[in-house]
Amino acid sequence: MLALKTLQELRGGEVTLDELLTKHGYGLPSRDRNFLRQLLGSTLRHLGEIDAILAPRYHPPQDRTANRLTNIMRLGVTQLFFMDVSEHGAVDSTVNLARDAGLHKYIKLVNAVLRGLQRDRLELPDGVEDWQLNIPAWLRGVWKKAYGADEMRDIARASLGHAKLDISVRDAEERAEWAEKLGGTLLPTGTIRLESGQRIRDLPGYKDGKWWVQDAAAALPATLFSHYEGKTIYDLCAAPGGKTMQLAARGANTIAVDKSEGRLRRVFENLERVGLGAAIVTGDATALAADAPVADAVLLDAPCSATGTIRRHPDILLRQNDALMKALLPIQQKLLLQADKILNVGGELIYCTCSLQPDEGEFQVKSFLADHPNYQRKPITADELGGWDEAITDAGELRILPIHMAEMGGMDGFYCARLVKTRA
Repeated sequence: MLALKTLQELRGGEVTLDELLTKHGYGLPSRDRNFLRQLLGSTLRHLGEIDAILAPRYHPPQDRTANRLTNIMRLGVTQLFFMDVSEHGAVDSTVNLARDAGLHKYIKLVNAVLRGLQRDRLELPDGVEDWQLNIPAWLRGVWKKAYGADEMRDIARASLGHAKLDISVRDAEERAEWAEKLGGTLLPTGTIRLESGQRIRDLPGYKDGKWWVQDAAAALPATLFSHYEGKTIYDLCAAPGGKTMQLAARGANTIAVDKSEGRLRRVFENLERVGLGAAIVTGDATALAADAPVADAVLLDAPCSATGTIRRHPDILLRQNDALMKALLPIQQKLLLQADKILNVGGELIYCTCSLQPDEGEFQVKSFLADHPNYQRKPITADELGGWDEAITDAGELRILPIHMAEMGGMDGFYCARLVKTRA
C-alpha cells in the first residue's frame, strides 16, 4: 500500500520521491524500506515501457478509481519484468494490493491482465527502443534541439541508468587515503567514487565526519572560486549543504541561505557531523534583507527542473514537465539579480543548475550578461578540474552530460558558469 500511496502523491506534485520515502518508509525494517525504494525507482524508470506493455490489454475504467487501478497495474508489471520477484509472487501481491485498496470489482481484471503478461512475456512496440518510451516526448524534444539526435539518444539512455555513489572528502589532502580505505576510485576532479547500494552510515569515516555524499558534477562549482580563506561567500539555495561544507572546509566565512527551514535543518546536521561551521539563514534568496553582509563571492545553485539528475531521481520523469520548467525561469533570473546586489566589485559569481535544459543554463547567463555589462565570464580551465576537459565549452563554461566520464560510471547533468563583477 505504501508504494501505491507514494505513486499517487507523486503525480503533479512538488514533493519528491526521496521526501515521500522518508515519510512513508520511516519505521520500516531496512529490508522492506529497500524493497519499497527499488519497486518505486524501477516503476518510474520504466514507466513508459510499462504503459506500452499494458496498453493492448488494459483500458482504465471511466471512474474515479482509474488512477489508483492504473498505478496498481504498473506496480505489478514492474515486479513481473523489471525486478527479481517470482512471477507468482508478483501476480499475487498485485491482486492483494487491489483488494487492500478496496477495488474488489477489478480483482479479476488485474489477475487476468497480469496472468496474460506472465504467459506471453514482455512485448514492446516494433521498432521502438526503451528510452523512446521512458523519456517523455517534451524532454526528448528539448535535448534533440540542444544536442542533436545522436547525443540526445545517448543522453536518454544514460539518464535511465543507475548512478554510482560519490563522496567529497573534508580534507583535500586525505582524498587518496580515503579512496584506498573505502575501496573507491579517485576521479580526476577530486571526488571518490564507490559502487552504489552500500549502507552509507556503516562506511568508515562517516560517523567521524571525514566525508559526505555529493555527486561528482555537483561538487565542482564550489571548487572554482579564486579565494576562500577569510572571504565572505554566500551559498544561495544551499540545501542539502554539500557546497556549504565544501566552502567552509576551505576556510570561507560561509553564509548558507535557503527558504526551507526543514531542509536547512539538514544542512545544520551535516555541518555538525563534519565539524564545520557556517551562518545559516532561513529566507527567500530572491529577497535578502537590506542589511545582509556584502559578499566577496556568491555561489548560486538555482532551483531548476533537475533533468540532469534523473539517474538518481527517476521521479522527475513523472513530476516534471515543460510548463513547470518554464515557471522556474523567472525565479532563476531574480536570484541572479539578488546575487548582483550583494556582490562586491571584483567578486566572483558562480551560477549553476543540475539541469540539461539550456534555457536554465546557457541562456540565463547570456541574458544576464547582456543586461549587466559590468560582468564578464572568467573561463573555467582543465587545470582547475584535475586535467579533465570533457565538459568545458568554447565559452569556458561547464556543460556536463550524463555521458561524460562514461568509462567511470557517468555524471549527473550540470551547467556551471563563472562570472566576475568588474565594476559597480
